[in-house]
Amino acid sequence: MRATEHRTQPDKRKQHGRLRILLILIFLLAAACAALTAYSYKSAKDSLSLNFTDTDPAVEFGGEYRASAFIADAVGEVSSQAKFLDTDTLGEKELTYTVTAPVLGGLLNPEKDFTLSYTVTDTVPPLKIWSGSGSVVQRGTEFNISDYIAYGDNADPQPKLKAEGEVDINTNGTYPLHITVTDASGNSVDWDMTIEVADSVPAYTDDAERIQFTDFRSKNAGSGRSFGIDVSSWQDDVDFEAAAAAGCEFVMIRIGYSSGGEVTVDSKFDQNWERARAAGLKTGLYLYSYDNNEEDVRASADWIIEKLSGEKPDLPVVFDWEDFGRFQTYKMSLTDLNRLYDVFADELAAGGYDCMLYGSKNYLEKIWTDTDIRPVWLAQYAEKPDYKGPYRIWQACSTGRIAGISGDVDLDIMYE
Repeated sequence: MRATEHRTQPDKRKQHGRLRILLILIFLLAAACAALTAYSYKSAKDSLSLNFTDTDPAVEFGGEYRASAFIADAVGEVSSQAKFLDTDTLGEKELTYTVTAPVLGGLLNPEKDFTLSYTVTDTVPPLKIWSGSGSVVQRGTEFNISDYIAYGDNADPQPKLKAEGEVDINTNGTYPLHITVTDASGNSVDWDMTIEVADSVPAYTDDAERIQFTDFRSKNAGSGRSFGIDVSSWQDDVDFEAAAAAGCEFVMIRIGYSSGGEVTVDSKFDQNWERARAAGLKTGLYLYSYDNNEEDVRASADWIIEKLSGEKPDLPVVFDWEDFGRFQTYKMSLTDLNRLYDVFADELAAGGYDCMLYGSKNYLEKIWTDTDIRPVWLAQYAEKPDYKGPYRIWQACSTGRIAGISGDVDLDIMYE
């Protein structure tokens, strides 16, 4: 028994020794792998680079700039915090780019961040909306130049107005004025105008030609188009059966007008909505808006959704904002106005309704942007429209006549 025990003890010591050696080798190998991994990671990370085309670019307010356009060259795969630079507000901003390069077959993905510093500037002068030249003021009345001109700016909600010259409101005559409007970035627009002081303001004479719907339809006949009208309480009680018999195929109905997020329903809307559909006409709706902030316009859109209670018009719901004659009193920029339409359309879309923008040719060209994203209802009173942008409906005149309506009505053509 003692001899056996003597032989076993050395064998165990040898086994323990081999195990220690194996463990040491494993540890050394692991350490070497870790060191190699760390070196590979650090080496790969150190090799990552990104050079910008400009280290401190200046970009225009409201412009669309792809983040990728500012990459001159890079070692590694580049991704950016956003696809586009933020140009919604003025001032200094930053955008983070991340460069990565997988190593060891993708086991490790070292990355490095690079920051682009840029400045959003505004070099666009304010827009003269109405010049006011030739305006007549009644002698002895209160005079405020802002009541006779209109202006706005793409970025500044309250550009500064300066009027040079004097108007003697108590003495008849013609008074020259020089107007300058300057935005917060120092851009300005100026023009000359005259104000006439007289005993009375000339009365408006309505000598516009009245256009019969049947003649309008015959003159503009063609494939892929249909003919209609747009109505509100101004048309009083409409006989839609008679209008349909005269060839009317669709009608745009005013649902109401909004201000401060509260909608006043058109006094004839419910009647028009019910009777137009009963007559088999395609229907669309429009809201005349005076809203000037996103919260209010969202509330107005929600009111429409609740009012319709799931009923769907055949045509889109139209955003009609057109109080440009006193735009500066709303204390919003032109960009703000465009955002109102986006908010209105997005809110309606969330409720399951399509949206359309109403605008005259002048304002569609000078004020409204992205008019190719959603359908447009163009207002241009001419023999033929020369607006270059896309449009779904053309409002061709405001002095139309059709069976079923006693007075004037707007005449429209819809293109399929």
